[in-house]
Amino acid sequence: MRHLRALSLAALLCLPLSAQSDGGAEEPQHHRHVTPWVSLFDGESLDGWTQRNGFATYRVEDGAIVGKTATGSPNSFLCTDRDYSDFELKFEVKVHDKLNSGVQIRSRTRGDFLGRVNGPQVEIEASGANGAEAGYLYAEAVSGWMTPADVRKPHKHFKDGEWNAYRVLAVGAKIQVWINGVMISDLAHEEMHKSHPRGFIGLQVHGIGLGKGPFEVSWRGIEVREIRDTRAGWVQLYNGEDLEGWTTTGNWLPQENGELLIQPRPGEKGWQRYGDYIWSERKYADFIWDLEYSYPPKGNSGVFFRVHDTSDPVQQGIEAQILDSTEKEGQLGHHDHGGIIRTVGASKNMSAAPGEWNRMIVTARGHQLEVCLNGHKIIDLKLDDSAMKDRPLEGYIGLQDHGEPHNLRFRNLWLKEL
Repeated sequence: MRHLRALSLAALLCLPLSAQSDGGAEEPQHHRHVTPWVSLFDGESLDGWTQRNGFATYRVEDGAIVGKTATGSPNSFLCTDRDYSDFELKFEVKVHDKLNSGVQIRSRTRGDFLGRVNGPQVEIEASGANGAEAGYLYAEAVSGWMTPADVRKPHKHFKDGEWNAYRVLAVGAKIQVWINGVMISDLAHEEMHKSHPRGFIGLQVHGIGLGKGPFEVSWRGIEVREIRDTRAGWVQLYNGEDLEGWTTTGNWLPQENGELLIQPRPGEKGWQRYGDYIWSERKYADFIWDLEYSYPPKGNSGVFFRVHDTSDPVQQGIEAQILDSTEKEGQLGHHDHGGIIRTVGASKNMSAAPGEWNRMIVTARGHQLEVCLNGHKIIDLKLDDSAMKDRPLEGYIGLQDHGEPHNLRFRNLWLKEL
């Protein structure tokens, strides 16, 4: 059983972000928190990636992902298995023969899982006698160019046949792009952020016509760190000091290190002590909820959301299960870690070992529900086609006091309304 020991404590902490200015000096950003850099590519395999659309080929060669065009194929995309909202992304890319390519961000598919990829694209190309339009933003399968024509000035900062270093900063509606240390794009696009606030990252191999190619494009050094910026709509639901914004009759104890400890009082047992759960004072509808928690051996709790009436959350809300499932093998049920109670189990067991920190991200948007656990998407559910189809689309959020004789800890409760 995989206990995710490679995900160290430091890798799951949210830390203050020190962003580099153009001059290279570090400037503290007190309105931002960021996770440490995480590599999206292990240099040896395509684990964590799935191809969508087209029939171009992707392989690993000399520590790089190499995409090769296929005659007559539509655009192909190698996409991360999990989604991202606000983040900083860096990678290196090399193309030959002035091939057109791109990297999708905050993208999704229409229809089924392998449907048409659509969303913002960071342009990769070296064509044109006067230079390239690399680094500008294009809305793949949506509306065409996001960067206005009068802003897309051809430049020669992208080098054909050489490795080019990209940096992409996407926070709220603003997307900034640097190529080889030079800022190319600084665009705020509210309409695109509204329709695509979160999604996968995808590596594009552009389609080519008959008699052309094959061409290749290579990527390496693909890393991402996620950003929680209060100016982009993120709020801390727990301030690390007291229970402001929450209501409970239970024994939820703020800790000096910013954690929140649930410690049932002697004699408090049973999951129906709903008043002892901790509930938000206001309701939420569509959102991204990012939180961390640590359970002891056999620990049990739950993440509730869209609860219409907190006196009956099981029947009038939705619960994502928190449970020590580290020893569970085989198919997971709805009551195992990450499952949606009374609905569906997680697609894989991503439980961290007792005492380690888990990170869960719940995205609720209309009838679409997604849950990521420790870096992997484990739930992708259409609520209106499930046992939760009659549940409200707005309600309170909360954490469960299961009444077990052991403690659970929570921290870094961030939420962004959509």
